[in-house]
Amino acid sequence: MFFLFTFFSLSALFFTFFNKSNVIFVLLIDENIMKRILSILLFFTLVTACSDFNKILKSDDNELKKNKAIEYYNNKEYLNAATLLEDVIPFYKLTPEGEMLYYYYCKSNYYLEDYYLASYYFRRFINQYPNSKYTEECQFLSAMCSVHNSPDYSLDQTETLNAIDQLQIFIDMYPYSDKIDTSNQIMDRLNLKLEKKDFEAAKLYYHTENYKAAVNAFKNLRQKYPLSIYKEDILYYLILSQYELGINSIESKKLERLEATLKSYRKFADEFPDSNKLKELTLIKEKTDNAISLLKLN
Repeated sequence: MFFLFTFFSLSALFFTFFNKSNVIFVLLIDENIMKRILSILLFFTLVTACSDFNKILKSDDNELKKNKAIEYYNNKEYLNAATLLEDVIPFYKLTPEGEMLYYYYCKSNYYLEDYYLASYYFRRFINQYPNSKYTEECQFLSAMCSVHNSPDYSLDQTETLNAIDQLQIFIDMYPYSDKIDTSNQIMDRLNLKLEKKDFEAAKLYYHTENYKAAVNAFKNLRQKYPLSIYKEDILYYLILSQYELGINSIESKKLERLEATLKSYRKFADEFPDSNKLKELTLIKEKTDNAISLLKLN
């Protein structure tokens, strides 16, 4: 007796050929019924697999657990691997295999995207096995955990700063690593995120009409990021902020602040002569000139 299952997509039919005593039966099964059958089979397969795993987990055989953990790890079943490794690592800590098992445990948590936990165990691994062949990789992946934890630019950037620090430590420790270029590229990306956060914060001051804070913020941006990708926009908003601050200032401070606006305008015209913002800023410059003329007449 044997079973041969063959699927035909045409006509949404499933044909099963059952051969017994040279008699062939053809069964036509509706596609929806077939999907249900497959779902049930999958369910029982998963239940069986879970049952097998629980038996291993409850076993007192550490060698079995260790071997199955390695098998799970190699099959990319990282949750099962991590669960078993957590159980057996204490028994192999002082053996030649302890280092490898701990490494697999760290990587399993990393692949499970539990980056806070993975980072913690990577650092413990580095402290425990400073001369391991895995130490360089663990140092890099520990930094990468902070990279993965780095949030959107609009949120608190503590993890971003931590990631940059960790990557710099890695670069300093392993200057000839093949991951140096990757580390530098990631640091550039993280620094751009910090730059964008600062830029957006400065713009918020302008749009909420807090012009004094905006002027200070855009000036700081020019000093902090002299090669910024937002360089043109930073100077543009600085001029707008300076004009609004100057024109709305008390009489004793107007002239100084409006002259600062003209100075920034000249820088913009010199640095970005082809900018599409120059026409708008030229109108601001003319308004500023007129306001200064009136002030000097008085």
